[in-house]
Amino acid sequence: MATEDKTVRTRHYQGQKLADYKLLVLDVDGTLIGKGAYPSPGVTEAIAAAKASGVSVVLGTGRATEACYHLLKHLNLDGLHILFDGAAVVEWPSNEIIFLQALPPRAAQRLIELSREHDLFLEIYAHDFYFIEKDGLLAQHQREKLQINPLVTDLMSLVNRVKMVKGQLLAVDAEQKQRADLITQEMSILCKMSWSLDPSNGIYFGNAISRYVSKGGALREIMDYLGLSASQVIAIGDSFNDAAVFEVAGTKIAMGHAPTTLKQMADWVAPAVEEEGVAAAIKKFIL
Repeated sequence: MATEDKTVRTRHYQGQKLADYKLLVLDVDGTLIGKGAYPSPGVTEAIAAAKASGVSVVLGTGRATEACYHLLKHLNLDGLHILFDGAAVVEWPSNEIIFLQALPPRAAQRLIELSREHDLFLEIYAHDFYFIEKDGLLAQHQREKLQINPLVTDLMSLVNRVKMVKGQLLAVDAEQKQRADLITQEMSILCKMSWSLDPSNGIYFGNAISRYVSKGGALREIMDYLGLSASQVIAIGDSFNDAAVFEVAGTKIAMGHAPTTLKQMADWVAPAVEEEGVAAAIKKFIL
């Protein structure tokens, strides 16, 4: 890490004042939080200090709006946030939708069919509603992690009736991930699918969204809205779906447990989530 650290100091400590940062974009699962539903006290304190220094903090996550309510309240994160892997930009605390691109009904229908065929747990998200078809251990895990309760229903009944923003497949082991990869291959002609791994529990999450959106595209919209340049934006992430954000932000920080491809894109590699990597990054670059 010595070479990466030297590059960062040259670029940011000599060429740019730390106070130039105006926007901090944080992935949630595996970055902001590890085990449990809330960030650690150290991370919470560091985010409060970043805000006090004049930096706006934006969540950039695959999570649905409702699954972020407790985090937005806990961290007092007023402003715009990137949700559903970039399929929505929402203002908090008004909960006003600034931008939303729904998953095409044909894609949602086929995703439901394939999840049944391959016996995989599927969640369907609307802006403020969360649906599942089967209750059980995974559903209970998600209740505790997301702090929301799903509506258990026939998912096919939602097609052409509810504006579905995201479908999410869960795979709990390598065998399930292989089955999920088969679904990804077929769905690639109907929508965009991106995968992330939660290091706190080993569960793979596959987000199915409109092919025309990404976290990076949503970040560009926010930057245009706020009149910010890339050099004023710092982003922290840990998984494959954060690559699009790294392509936009002027400064990108990968978590210590992130895949090699993301680390190679990063200006600096922070400690892992359980070692409060977000706090370390904020102290190094912002405070």
